[in-house]
Amino acid sequence: MRRLIHIITASLLCSILSTCVSERDYSPLLRAEPERNSELTRAPRTLRLFYDALPDVARSSLKLVGPSGEHQLRGLHTMAADDLMIEIMDPVTAGDYSVEWRTVVGDDPTVYSGYFNFSVRGN
Repeated sequence: MRRLIHIITASLLCSILSTCVSERDYSPLLRAEPERNSELTRAPRTLRLFYDALPDVARSSLKLVGPSGEHQLRGLHTMAADDLMIEIMDPVTAGDYSVEWRTVVGDDPTVYSGYFNFSVRGN
């Protein structure tokens, strides 16, 4: 009987852990401009990220890091399309870039974060 209880307990624990791991892989980010892993021929002037629910601007941040370090950004806002948008202040030159994001979306109090890359080739 003890063996059966251990097997049931182990099965339940594995099931719970499996659910937690799959939920952690969830990301509310649907798409972005520039697109994730894209190669651009023109430098972007803004970043725009689209989520599956309206993000809370006050609890959100975007960061752009390129070949010369972190870029200055200005004016994080939403266009009421379940998105975040921000203006890139520094010149974006040829090279590889990483966008780091952090946000809370909809009624979910969870703070989600992630990153994606894009590159700019010769202007």
